[in-house]
Amino acid sequence: MARLFYLCILAGVVLTVLAAGVYPLPQHTRYRSMVSVVPDGGREEVFSMHWPQDRVQPLQAGRAGPIQQAGDLAQLSAADGASASAEIFRVRDVAGNVIGLASRSVTTVAGAAPDAGWVLLIPSRGTLFLGQQQRGDGAPAGGSVTGGTGEFAGLAGSYDEVRQTGKTAADGSSSGQIRLITRVQAAP
Repeated sequence: MARLFYLCILAGVVLTVLAAGVYPLPQHTRYRSMVSVVPDGGREEVFSMHWPQDRVQPLQAGRAGPIQQAGDLAQLSAADGASASAEIFRVRDVAGNVIGLASRSVTTVAGAAPDAGWVLLIPSRGTLFLGQQQRGDGAPAGGSVTGGTGEFAGLAGSYDEVRQTGKTAADGSSSGQIRLITRVQAAP
């Protein structure tokens, strides 16, 4: 019985290798990283998102419950005034190529400045975690690189969130670009 089991596993491996030769796995395009070297020995990279076209819809319309949808923003509110929101965007490099996804979450506790965090997922390179505390007026401030995986593992540094607003449409909707400018180097 054990011999039959091992023979079946071997046959499965052989058939899988043969099938992969006949039907090769898809080759995803990996765009070259557009990284600049900065004088202190680190590197700088710019990730951008265009809104509203790069926003990914987080919820189905008409979904009931404590989660409310404001446009393309998922918001969760508590009775004590605390709230949390999440947005998901397609991430672009400086050449405009879509290279991954970014998730921005903001949490607010009554009486404190909101905390914001970005998670950038770039499938061919890894994940980059960014965190910041916003100013009291809600405007984005600089933050820090809090971790990463893959190519971003073991990096430390800072980033700036820059919002460039376009023209406001007649219906009140806005458009623009969010740029995350990261400056990282190997963690000490």
